[in-house]
Amino acid sequence: METTAKTAEDIIGIVPHTLGYIPRESLVAVIVGTDEHGAQTCATTLRVDFDLETAAHLVAEGGQWYSDLIAGACTATGVFLVLYDSEYQSGLPVAALAGASGHSDEYPRVHRDLIRAVIDEIALSLGDRGIDTLSAWWVSEERFGRIDDDAQISTLLEAASTSACATELVAAGSSPAASPRELVVRPVSAAEFTASRNGQRDIWLSIAEGFDVLSILYPRLARLSEVEDSIDPTALAELMTLQTTMAVDAILSEKWSRDALEMILSFDHPNFAPADIEKCGPGRLHLRAQRYARSPQAAQEMVGLSPRAPRPRDVQLGIEFLKAYIPFGHPDVRATAYAVIAWFEWSLGGSTMAEHYAQAGLELDADHAMATLILNAVEQGYLPRWLMSARRGPG
Repeated sequence: METTAKTAEDIIGIVPHTLGYIPRESLVAVIVGTDEHGAQTCATTLRVDFDLETAAHLVAEGGQWYSDLIAGACTATGVFLVLYDSEYQSGLPVAALAGASGHSDEYPRVHRDLIRAVIDEIALSLGDRGIDTLSAWWVSEERFGRIDDDAQISTLLEAASTSACATELVAAGSSPAASPRELVVRPVSAAEFTASRNGQRDIWLSIAEGFDVLSILYPRLARLSEVEDSIDPTALAELMTLQTTMAVDAILSEKWSRDALEMILSFDHPNFAPADIEKCGPGRLHLRAQRYARSPQAAQEMVGLSPRAPRPRDVQLGIEFLKAYIPFGHPDVRATAYAVIAWFEWSLGGSTMAEHYAQAGLELDADHAMATLILNAVEQGYLPRWLMSARRGPG
């Protein structure tokens, strides 16, 4: 997304447009990159779920896990931080403070002090990487302000939503969803699906044939992971031919092959390094998938289970690839496709979209094991291993 954002109103005004929806209880990083001529541009936007538990972990363990995310997203030189916190101005509702030892009036101040401490930790960790924290802002209900100012110094959020940049984006057709649920990709109608299969809706490739198709298109997909520009939906649509769609159908039909697809589409699994996959001729990717997808050691290296912090853009490319597949994917494996997207979203630390995609899978198959697992993880607050490891520190 190209924008001429310069003011706080501009920065905060474009966030819903870059994400596609209005965030809630989130920490958003608007990441700035610098080109060879010294010009600064908005490289990408990264959002993570954020609550007081997250804040407490960051203060206790430092901001390294968050700076790892920023550094992994793209080559960054600066970051604008925008905290969406419904309680920032007022703290907990009065009813929730009843019986709090007579110190309820202290809660809002403690809440804001904790947030300021978090931003300081993040700024120090980013600074160690040579990335500047350009400013940090809070958004709460209908107002926003600087985190390092008095909380009573604020501006109506309308000033951001009607800023020059936001207005320009709206004029160009951008319309953020009110809820992330609206962003869940939905399938085409049964009639459109049948037409897309030339009237032969129950023709399947074998799993081996599916991996052969994937090995042929993989170099083009890998090229998309090597650039830092926004992911091009047109390029993904061009890859998603009927043959590709049927290949993904087949691979999603068995648990072991589905696991292999997750390993491949994360672009960082040691047994499925891009350079190795590109050397796979006919039959060889299938053999590699059979060898590693059933391996307990390989499973522990999957994104989300691995202690390595993922490269967000790579995982997002895997998500976008599957989102391009879902509209015309076979109904028999569509719930699994939703569950894999949910897994990828969860592996990035984003429980909001993980929850919605897991629910979409369960709407199609109420007993889907993977979708149920992810939904339970979200509801119980379980985090991907890399995030827990980073928060807890070594040992």
